[in-house]
Amino acid sequence: MKLLCFSDIHGNSDAVRALIADTGARDASYDAAILAGDVTNLVVDKDLDEAQRQYDAIMKLLSDEYGRVYYVPGNRDRMGRGKNARTIEHRYGILLEPDQSYRIGDGIKITSSLELADDRTILVRHSNVVYAGRFDRTAMICRKALLHITGHTHTGVLTKNYLNTGFLYRDGSNGAGPMTGGYFDVEIRGVAVSVDFHALGPVKRAPLKCKGFEGYVYAPRGHAFPVKLGLK
Repeated sequence: MKLLCFSDIHGNSDAVRALIADTGARDASYDAAILAGDVTNLVVDKDLDEAQRQYDAIMKLLSDEYGRVYYVPGNRDRMGRGKNARTIEHRYGILLEPDQSYRIGDGIKITSSLELADDRTILVRHSNVVYAGRFDRTAMICRKALLHITGHTHTGVLTKNYLNTGFLYRDGSNGAGPMTGGYFDVEIRGVAVSVDFHALGPVKRAPLKCKGFEGYVYAPRGHAFPVKLGLK
């Protein structure tokens, strides 16, 4: 089974078109696509109508090209909290609803719920970051999942059963320059998982520097902030 995996589009349809053009140029085919959140830029733009336009355009492009697109919302896909929270209408793709799992193929399921993860299930969450303080953040990896996929931090990470897909496009809202990132091909055969990265911008692979973990980071020009990882 071959999967196309990416996250953090932030409302940029041009980045999605670049993705489609690149996979088309490679004549790549996929059984499904997985999008780990931040389809829109609602929390930044604070315009629900514009966010809906972003979502509709992006998800229709992806669904038309790749068929099944499994996804979770990200922090940028909602505005406000509690009863005042506002979010987009989910009209395209396959939204991974909480407390549900879905058959994706080859005896493998996919879920957004930590409690449903096991060694035959792909767990997709936008963020897995635990905050112990403003500058004390740890990305917690679900050790029982077949594959744990996230986004959010804008730094791709590949280690153990964990894949943070970095970003397809980041804007300048957090002080960094706007940039197109990249995407991942994931192939699953039985319990064996292989991953290939494809850059669409100046994102490069570098060795992961985190005690107890071996792997890679995928970041602009190969430079990433220190990554703290943990297992649970």
